[in-house]
Amino acid sequence: MIRFYWRTADVRLWHFAIPLGLALLASAFDGASFLLLVPLTKAVGQNSFAPLYASPLFGWIPGMLPKAWLASAERDAILSIVTVGVVVLARIAKLVSEYFRTNYLVARTERYREAVGTATFTRVLSFGRQYFDRQPIGATDAEVTSAASVIGLLLAAEEIVRYTIALLVRAGVMLAISLPLSAAFAVTLPMVGWFLRALDRRVSAIAAAGYAAERTVRSRVLDVLGSIPLIKVNSQESEATRSYVDAMRELGATTVRRNRVTNIRYPLEEAIVLVVMLAVQGSVMLLAREFRPGDLATFGAFLLIVQQSLPDFKALSAHRMQMLGEWPRFLAVARLFADEGKYIVPSGSTTFSGVRESISMEALTFGYDPGVPVVRDIHVRFRAGTVTAIVGRTGAGKTTLVDLIARLYDCPPGTIRIDGVDIRDFALPTLHARMALVSQDVWLLNRTLRDNLTFGLATVADDASLRRALEDVELGDFLAGLREGLDTELGDRGVRLSGGERQRVALARALLRDPDILILDEATAALDSVVEQRVARAIQQRAAGRTLIVIAHRLSTVRDADLILVMDDGRVVEQGDWTSLLAKNGRFRALHDAQFGAS
Repeated sequence: MIRFYWRTADVRLWHFAIPLGLALLASAFDGASFLLLVPLTKAVGQNSFAPLYASPLFGWIPGMLPKAWLASAERDAILSIVTVGVVVLARIAKLVSEYFRTNYLVARTERYREAVGTATFTRVLSFGRQYFDRQPIGATDAEVTSAASVIGLLLAAEEIVRYTIALLVRAGVMLAISLPLSAAFAVTLPMVGWFLRALDRRVSAIAAAGYAAERTVRSRVLDVLGSIPLIKVNSQESEATRSYVDAMRELGATTVRRNRVTNIRYPLEEAIVLVVMLAVQGSVMLLAREFRPGDLATFGAFLLIVQQSLPDFKALSAHRMQMLGEWPRFLAVARLFADEGKYIVPSGSTTFSGVRESISMEALTFGYDPGVPVVRDIHVRFRAGTVTAIVGRTGAGKTTLVDLIARLYDCPPGTIRIDGVDIRDFALPTLHARMALVSQDVWLLNRTLRDNLTFGLATVADDASLRRALEDVELGDFLAGLREGLDTELGDRGVRLSGGERQRVALARALLRDPDILILDEATAALDSVVEQRVARAIQQRAAGRTLIVIAHRLSTVRDADLILVMDDGRVVEQGDWTSLLAKNGRFRALHDAQFGAS
């Protein structure tokens, strides 16, 4: 996964060399400012600036001053001011280096985040319809959002390197100040890390539970927001709120548990280190059997560096904790790139240019779950340029059959052919460019009417074409009544439209595509009988010469179909035209008599 994202983001080694170089520069300036404590500490102990003159690193400071200043009575004061000035300049140089490093990291990281997010979202969109049928949308949303976890891991790793460099520089300063104290500090840190390892394991377990709780919260939110009409009509606002609150409480409890563990870690680290330092320095003083002010100054300087280093060590631990927290999210994203359970519909390489002869199904059997077929042993032929109707009881497998033609699900090889070519061989974009599907479940975007009508069109449609398409589906008066016309916002899932208006917008969108294959799955079920008949006639006129496949419960809408397929229990049990099917006195006759009454 890391290698994949590395290629996706077009990562170059110099992307890391620049911030690393700036981090080294900042640490060098930081170390220089602290190294000055060595001669300054000795100067305090000896009450003389002689150690500064003898310093191999900072002996140049007195040399840069005019000889007259060094010979004056204020020499020590001038040296003190200049030395402190060098310390201040070194600190400022460190801050400037950090400023440029941070700005570079932000720009680089956002570019990485965009590339990683795009790759992950594109991957999710490649999954088959069956994946989304099974996976809660909130969980998928959480996993797409978690793509940034790889960026979090990268940044945490870089920060660990940066703070490690800073600590190593300060370790060199500590060695220069006091070897015994440095040895005690070096021994103490691993002991502290070992002592707190159990806390790290606890953080890892809580982080995994926290990610699961986050997914639950997002799932509850999206589930409720996507079912507002159902909740309203059943007055389930309180129940929906309770479900959301329960998930939030679980997430909150997980966050509290994690903070309890992480917040105790850092005080324990600092307290243990300071106690050990005090014990070591006290032992050194007692063993020396005499008190020297220089020892106290040395201890003070060392303690100052320790105090400055402990926040860095704390930050180092925090970024380790961040890596542990990001790891469950990263694993969830990694699972998105495994093909198992994604039901990916393969795309072939052959360009689809339309149906010339027929769409045929040969021994087609398909089920959403292994061993549970929804359609079985289908042998039918849809002739090009004709109208084929599919009728049958609810659950007979009608929608599954047309969804397989539309390649929303993957059919077994060789079972569906278009002009003798296996449908799996066609490139999906070229197949869908010549096909339109209007379902009883209307899919509209939270955009304008124009955007919804032109969604997926390969060519630009002018306003006149859009108006004609709306008029064909009896929406001309509706359009005239819109204050903003084609630029009217439809709301989420077209909520500002009635059910019949939504279906007709979807029909108009399909007609604008001028498809070679038009599939209508209960596409006029929300219309009244009069409007339905007019819309049906308009569709047949616009689709003349096209291959039209219609699923209908109202048999009156398919009276003129060239071929009617009657399905029951996943099988095509009868086929023929209206008259021949009535004459058989079979399943179609039973459906007919149930709707129109026995004649």
